[in-house]
Amino acid sequence: MKPRARIAIVTTYYRPVLGGAESAAERVATFLQRRGHAVTVFTKLTPAALGTDETIDGVRVRRLPPVGPRTPGGKWRFAPNVFRALREGRQQIDVVCCIDYRGIGLAALAARAFTHAPVVFYAQTEGVLSGSSLRRLGSLLYRRTDALACISRAIEREALSAGLSRERVHYVPNPVDTGRFSPATPEERQRLRARLRVGENEVLAVFVGRLSREKGAVELATAWATVEPRAMVAFIGPPMTGHDWDVSGNVARIARESRITSSFRLVGGVPPDEVASWLKAADFAVQPSHFEAMGLAAAEEMAAGLPVIVTDTSGYREFVVDGENGLIVPPKDIRALGDAVTRLVQDPALRARLASRARETGAQFEESVVLGRFADILDRLTR
Repeated sequence: MKPRARIAIVTTYYRPVLGGAESAAERVATFLQRRGHAVTVFTKLTPAALGTDETIDGVRVRRLPPVGPRTPGGKWRFAPNVFRALREGRQQIDVVCCIDYRGIGLAALAARAFTHAPVVFYAQTEGVLSGSSLRRLGSLLYRRTDALACISRAIEREALSAGLSRERVHYVPNPVDTGRFSPATPEERQRLRARLRVGENEVLAVFVGRLSREKGAVELATAWATVEPRAMVAFIGPPMTGHDWDVSGNVARIARESRITSSFRLVGGVPPDEVASWLKAADFAVQPSHFEAMGLAAAEEMAAGLPVIVTDTSGYREFVVDGENGLIVPPKDIRALGDAVTRLVQDPALRARLASRARETGAQFEESVVLGRFADILDRLTR
């Protein structure tokens, strides 16, 4: 069967780099490939040991210079090479989709003079179209996109306020693979707990995310060491090696100096299936981000049937309701975070009540529904 469209997906980072935007890029690419499109991912060569051209789950992945670890300016240094790659491959591109379009979105818009292909942005970050004078100047350029998919209502409002027409702005939250992230049966939970070395009656909390300052891992570790909740917390996510916001050393130090060292597990970065195993084995999740556009990890945790403790940020407020499917605390408030942890550790009835509603909430992000809407946007632009 002839592919329905030739789609170039541009993302600064891709597997094996872990993160919400990277996960979204992979989900979009594999979904569109399965739908019959010919998909090529253009991404940065990170880490350097990877090949420059490979196939992952049927999707062609082209890795471009510059080589190097994840850095704050990586998306901007990557942009000129994105422009060249799109220009050179213009005969094989029907539409360009940029995941988290800062920097790379400008490259895609500039290359449109050669590709003559529509450009779609999948916005992952608030504030890109508003804020400082420099950002407002950038927003004038970003507004030339043919369609803007927004992972949150806050980004949607920001895009409309910036002057994008209603017909070009779409609400498309990041998708959740509800087949992978689903509640465990009692037998599965028992088996996973034995494999992960978690006691049968031990209360287990999980944090999922890179160990970066804005994710609140230090606040969680500090709160955990302070309240001594007689439970275990697993930090699941990679360090930000070489990045100014890396806090992996801080978390390890707090765990090492705590009087309850045995209640900390520093798991590190693991594949999605292993993340799902930890969620199936857990009792609740904690995502204390300083800011969050959507909070994909929390959505996955809720789909797995876990109540969540999150911070009062716009991304979480869209689907977490305090006291109904989770608990909400102020950002960076270690005392409030510790109190919320203590409540969930000590009150299994509260965990069960929140969990039942959390599962219903997580289901609304089901991958086939969400990405089906995104694919419809691309279909209309390439028809």
